[in-house]
Amino acid sequence: MTLKIGIPQGLLFYQYGTVWTEFFRCLGYEAVLSGETTKATLDRGSELDEICLPAKVCYGHVCELSDRVDWLFLPRVVSLKAREYSCPKVIAMPDLVRSQRKGLPPLIDISLNRRDGWRQGLAAVIDWGRKLGQSPYRMLAAWHQAGRTAVRFSQAVEPVGPTVALIGHPYILQDRLISMNVEAKLHNCALGTITPEHVPVQLADKAAQLLGKEIYWSSGRHLAGAAMALMSADRPVDGVVFITSFACGPDALISEMIRRQAQQRHIPCMILSVDEHTAEAGFLTRVEAFADMLGRRCRPC
Repeated sequence: MTLKIGIPQGLLFYQYGTVWTEFFRCLGYEAVLSGETTKATLDRGSELDEICLPAKVCYGHVCELSDRVDWLFLPRVVSLKAREYSCPKVIAMPDLVRSQRKGLPPLIDISLNRRDGWRQGLAAVIDWGRKLGQSPYRMLAAWHQAGRTAVRFSQAVEPVGPTVALIGHPYILQDRLISMNVEAKLHNCALGTITPEHVPVQLADKAAQLLGKEIYWSSGRHLAGAAMALMSADRPVDGVVFITSFACGPDALISEMIRRQAQQRHIPCMILSVDEHTAEAGFLTRVEAFADMLGRRCRPC
């Protein structure tokens, strides 16, 4: 019988999910995804206190997979680039899951830490291969093959009319429940959107240097750099919308840096903070008001 590996659709899944799925497929396993976030997912995740909404949602996805798979894949991604780190909640997620819920399938919590050198990651992959009964050669071959599926960035569609830089982590923007489908709401208000995934990593890294501050969170650095690139382009965006999770420490700093840079460039900026208690009616009202203001600013005299 084919071994089933559960992959929760939360947190870093939205950046590396295709790689992880292909990795286990190359090994001959069935990758089982938890599916889109629902109200039931959020209710299960809300068992956890004092953590951000995306972490609660990820925990909810883990719970939904627990009785459907043989193993759960929840990597401990510490650092993927020198001098940059993942969010502490991302790093600690395997420990949080183990401490909170008993009777789970065993976790595959491969530790990836660029600070310890690239060989550390390969050694971790090989070590987990032994636990799964796989040879080092097959594990590394699958890892290499899966890496080819990584999407570096996607090409933005040329927008018509006012355009906003929609800034946020992939696990917020691409989760329609967490983001309250904000991108569709902006489109319904006749606004075009460009997200950080449309900005190449090298361009975002270079633009982040304009901030004059070191940013040590990998994802946060890309968000800030993407926003700076889009505001500093030859044809800058007409507005910036930053959607963040309530009580996210790194995002509180990043959003303030972006707000100040937008203010200096006279570009309207709106910060939207979400948690499990955010009311969609109030959220929509703010989006519509922002869109109306941009429409009036961009309307020819």
